[in-house]
Amino acid sequence: MTKNILDYKSISMRLTDEEYNNMDAAEMESKIKQIYLEETGSLLDADIKIFHTSESSNKLLASSGYDGTAIYVDDGKQEELYVISQGSTNGPDWSFNAKGVFAGESTVQPASTDTFVTEAKQHLGVDKDTKVISWGHSLGHHNNATSFLGSDTFDEVYGMNGAQVNAYELFELDREFQKAVSDEFDVRLKDELRDTVPADEIEEFTKNYYKDKSDDIHQIISSDDPLNGLTTYVPGIVEIGEVEVYDTNPSVPGIGELAKDIPPEVIRDVQDLALIYAKADNAGGTKEVANQLFGVNMDYLKGVNSLGSFLSWYTFNQGEFDETVKALNKSVPPLLDKVRVVLDNKDLIFGRLQEAGYISLKEKDTMIEELELIESHLSTIEDGLNANSSLSGVQFLQDISTVAFGGSLVWIKSSLTSSIERMKDSGFFESLNKIVASHSIPELLAAMSEGNKSYFGTDMVYTSTKGDPIKVNISAALRMYRETFPILEEKETKIRNFEQAVKEELDDNYKDEKRKVQDEINRMESSPSSYRDLLAKHGHLPAFNKEMKSIKVHEVFYPLENNDFDEEIHELKKSVESGKLYIEKYRKAIEDLFDEEDNVSRLFDFSRRF
Repeated sequence: MTKNILDYKSISMRLTDEEYNNMDAAEMESKIKQIYLEETGSLLDADIKIFHTSESSNKLLASSGYDGTAIYVDDGKQEELYVISQGSTNGPDWSFNAKGVFAGESTVQPASTDTFVTEAKQHLGVDKDTKVISWGHSLGHHNNATSFLGSDTFDEVYGMNGAQVNAYELFELDREFQKAVSDEFDVRLKDELRDTVPADEIEEFTKNYYKDKSDDIHQIISSDDPLNGLTTYVPGIVEIGEVEVYDTNPSVPGIGELAKDIPPEVIRDVQDLALIYAKADNAGGTKEVANQLFGVNMDYLKGVNSLGSFLSWYTFNQGEFDETVKALNKSVPPLLDKVRVVLDNKDLIFGRLQEAGYISLKEKDTMIEELELIESHLSTIEDGLNANSSLSGVQFLQDISTVAFGGSLVWIKSSLTSSIERMKDSGFFESLNKIVASHSIPELLAAMSEGNKSYFGTDMVYTSTKGDPIKVNISAALRMYRETFPILEEKETKIRNFEQAVKEELDDNYKDEKRKVQDEINRMESSPSSYRDLLAKHGHLPAFNKEMKSIKVHEVFYPLENNDFDEEIHELKKSVESGKLYIEKYRKAIEDLFDEEDNVSRLFDFSRRF
């Protein structure tokens, strides 16, 4: 395999993580050159052009939520197009995770990936023979790999803690694969495939079908990554390609290890609840969770804060009540089933998390207590819906279950938010950040560190090779060195402009005005008769016959005061020189920590050349 201009692993991983910042083209190009320099010790001498999804007017890209950046690189020897597909960052992404990644019921984002690549090629003027390479994290890898397998969008695919492909999604996207599956299992429709063919058989068939393409898919995965640890148990999920696994958090067992004894259907219900919560929380915080969990217009309940107000609402707003009951009839039973499944396995789920050190005993007890409270109210709502389905009017108002039903509706409006807040306040979600961090690129980078190079976030860190180990964030040091000099040079330019302005607006202008006055004096003294009219006030024409024979002007030009800015300008210039000297001392101090072969000096020299 020909070595790519921007090589795999550290460069691709750092740029993929940086791409989440949605930089403009100039910032992105600078970041590419900076990371290339740090990783290779050389300057990237290449033509770079960049195209982002925000520049596209394509309606499919806008509606699907797909987000990515295309980077064209030409170093004079090779031309390559790199496409970075983002992971989950918005509502449509979370929706697709549920419908596409986990359920295999949507292909909109892999299709959008292919559409974006086609548009990027046209926009950047990329030749059809140019190698197209994809980088993707999480959902980004899923979209890239699925688009590659189903639509031949890329030549090579590189993923970091990627969501794997779904056989049922490929069945819908790839017509040739669909035909092969239909011939093999004698099925025509996706639902028929799900119902009649065991998941492990379709997964194995998918892996074998795409084995010729698997050599072009490369993945780096954390053994602690929750996404891969859990999706292993989702029917239809298939891991394809060359996979390198790193233990990024040796102090705790991987989430896959914790989940291996939990029934797959339980994991799916936990994932469903997590996705529902995450999607709602991203959309509008804790309050939005209640709206999306129950599908209820919470504005209808804004005045419902007691049983009396509930009965009044029922009596005078029958239309709102009927709409609310209809929504609850649809949302409560499946939600209650999932909550009950989690509670039935509470000791296994939360107990394993506690034993592994992910959560504390207090956090475990709080989660179970709040989920039990939620289950109790959901059960009351379900009982009320069932018991009162045939009641109306006075019968409903008089039925005893109406009291409990009304109380639980009040709970939805006010106390559910409090319950979720108590879960947050317990520290449970913060503790699970250790699991979330294991899905991140920075934790993967840290695990891949070797020699005296490591990473802090996506910044490169050097550990000194002389004396006691000292860690230096070399990325931050180079950024400061590169970015400070232009600031000092700009300051220097402004000082020169100020100095010139003082000279032009004060010194030169004073001299110019003095010259004008002196010229006028000279004219008066050399041609006094021209100023005869000045004597008009001493008489009146025509009888007035005085003459102006001479004019003598006794001039005094006082020196311009408060115009001496030499000292101030000197101090300003001195501050620039002090700044430059400080930065150079800073550079020298860092260089002295490392041996010559570490090439730190060259990094500083090169860092100012882009």
